[in-house]
This record gives sequence, C-alpha cells and structure tokens, in this order.
Amino acid sequence: MKRFLKDISIILGVLLLFAVGLIAFTPYPATNLINSLFAKGGPAKEPADFQKRMDKIQNYNDLTYQSEQPQNKYDLVRPDTEEKVPVIIWVHGGAFVGGQKEDNRIYTQMLASEGYAVANMNYALAPGTKYPSPLIQLGELYKELEKQAATYNLDLSKVFFAGDSAGGQISMQFLAIQLDSDYSKKVGLPSVVPVDTIKGGLLFCTPFSLKDLSDLGDSKVIDYFVKNIGWAYTGDRYWLNSNKVKEADLISVVAKKMPPLFITDGNEFSFPVQGQSFAKKMREQGTDVTTVFYPESKESLMHEYQFDMTLKASQETFEEVKEFIGKHK
Repeated sequence: MKRFLKDISIILGVLLLFAVGLIAFTPYPATNLINSLFAKGGPAKEPADFQKRMDKIQNYNDLTYQSEQPQNKYDLVRPDTEEKVPVIIWVHGGAFVGGQKEDNRIYTQMLASEGYAVANMNYALAPGTKYPSPLIQLGELYKELEKQAATYNLDLSKVFFAGDSAGGQISMQFLAIQLDSDYSKKVGLPSVVPVDTIKGGLLFCTPFSLKDLSDLGDSKVIDYFVKNIGWAYTGDRYWLNSNKVKEADLISVVAKKMPPLFITDGNEFSFPVQGQSFAKKMREQGTDVTTVFYPESKESLMHEYQFDMTLKASQETFEEVKEFIGKHK
C-alpha cells in the first residue's frame, strides 16, 4: 500500500510539474480557456423583426477561399435581388485566439436585409498561427470575392471593411496597409484592394492599441490573460516590446488620412477610451469619422453590446450604421 501511494505521489508530482511548465512556458492553457469561452457563442440576439428580414436575403454558408492557412471558410449573405450590391467584408472578434463567423451571423444578415452583400470570414487563430496571418487571409478573401463577383452580383467598386473587437483591429490595420504604401512596406504585406473602391471602415469595440488594455481594468487575472493573448498572437513571450506590437499599434502608426470610419463601443469592460483616442487622431488627420459612444450614466453596455439587438442602444447604433453606409457607399 505504501509503495502504491508513493507511486501515485510521484505521478501526481510529475503531472503537477508538467502543468506548471505548460502555464509558465506556453500560452496554450490560457488561450485554450479563452477559446472554449468564445465557443459557447457571443451576446448576439435577434431583433423583433428578424424573421421578416430573413425573407429578404439569400444565405450562402461555409464557402471556401483559397489559403494556405486553416479555417478558410466564409459566409456570404446578400439581398434577394439580381442587382449588384455594395460589399461589406466582416472579420469576427475573439481576442485573436477564439471566436467564429457564426457569432456575427445575425448582424450580417440584418445588414444584408438593408441592401448589402456581407462576406463574413473565419481565419486561423493564434497560437496555432501567428501575426500577420489574419491580415494575409483577409487579402485572400478579397481575391476570392473578385473571382466570385459575377456569380453573386457583388459591386466591388464599393467595399467596406468591418470588424468587431480583435476583428476591428485586423480590419483597421488591413485598411492602413491598403492606403499607406510606407506602412505596407514596413509590415511587409502588399496592398491588394484598389484604393478608390474602399468606401469606409466599420469598427466595433476595437482595441486600437494592444499595448494599452487598461480599459479592461486593473486585475492580475486580466493581466495574465492579456499577456498570454499577446504571446499567442505574436509568438513572442516578451511581446510588449516587440516590433510586431509596435507596428500593430494603430493609435501610433496610422499616419495618413483614411476612408470614412464608423467607430462605436460600449461603456463597460471594453475599449471606449481607445476608440475615442483613435477617432480624435483620425479627425486631426482629415478623416471623416462617425462615432457612437454611450456615457457611463446610461445603461451598462458590455463589450460587443451591438450584437444584442434587444437593447435600445444597439438598435440606435444599427440605425447609425445604416446611415453611415448609405452616406458613403
């Protein structure tokens, strides 16, 4: 019996050391936990008129775009019409390590019911793949849409790039690469979208500076997960001082006038301070910026609030989104 207990204690000790090693020397434990949370689905809820909207659209789910990376699927939803329509390309959130296109499906279907084609993409997640893989895949999706434009009546002379949370950061960085040749060279990725076709960017609850995530609060638990997310995405344990993070810090690096931007965020456990700072900088550089923020005195609006279409604030934001796209298309 003593020998048995001794053997068990040795096994448990080895397992404990292995677990400690995993936590200390790889971001996988933290990112796997985050991924599992996102896998349960986001806050999306349908509005009261959703079924009427569904009667107006066509859904093409789980299409494939050519990529060397995994998770190269996208949904395409468009109005039930034969007319060519403007295109919105949407990148989902999930802290670069989680999330899926299904989280945004209700919202993209609502946009389609307003007269737009929406390509809602998946992309390979960290730490399985590293930065700048999502940026490359976004370009690959655009090239696929060029090939399919005639099939689905896509008007690629009018394109908007959109994203929520980490997807907003990816979309905005992609826009900067398309419109700033110096920045494109710095990142090492070519421009693939004709500049005159880009009509705007839609950025929801976006972290514009990966170095400064203080909006989320002062907590050792949050700090632990933030550090592991950065480690997973960049592949660098000491990512805070890496060149990759510096070039992805949008508040610092976006140095030229951008196409019209729509920026919104909630007021709790999200990035409204960063959103306001980025909007201010863009306006100073001559960019047409529309913002929708909610003071803390109003209802509590958590990160990704816009997807819960039972909320009055989300409904108001959607109306602002419609007006923005209609104005700039």
